[in-house]
Amino acid sequence: MNYFKLIILLGFTVLFSCSSETELDVKPDDLISEEKMIDVLIDVHITESALSLQNFNRDSSMKLFAYYKEDLFKEHKITEKQFQNSYDYYAKHSKEFDHMYEIVIDSLKVKEATGSLK
Repeated sequence: MNYFKLIILLGFTVLFSCSSETELDVKPDDLISEEKMIDVLIDVHITESALSLQNFNRDSSMKLFAYYKEDLFKEHKITEKQFQNSYDYYAKHSKEFDHMYEIVIDSLKVKEATGSLK
């Protein structure tokens, strides 16, 4: 009898763990396009870099970054929640995320070489 219960329990476990759509496949409703996300990430990294070059203590840098990040999101017409949801989604899809970051890094190198960093 216990053997039968174990098989039933195992069957239900397998049945419910196999769904047609995993959490990784579900795109957030407010997903930022890859192109726009790349632009936002470039600006985020430029801002982080500019602040890291200053001689602020860690707390001051964090507060300033939060302020600049808020302006950056307004400039790109996105919310922090939308950015975080999109970042989390792309981070779970490593192939797309790696490709996006290759473009971010290349763009930052070009901006640095041409002296056009904001």
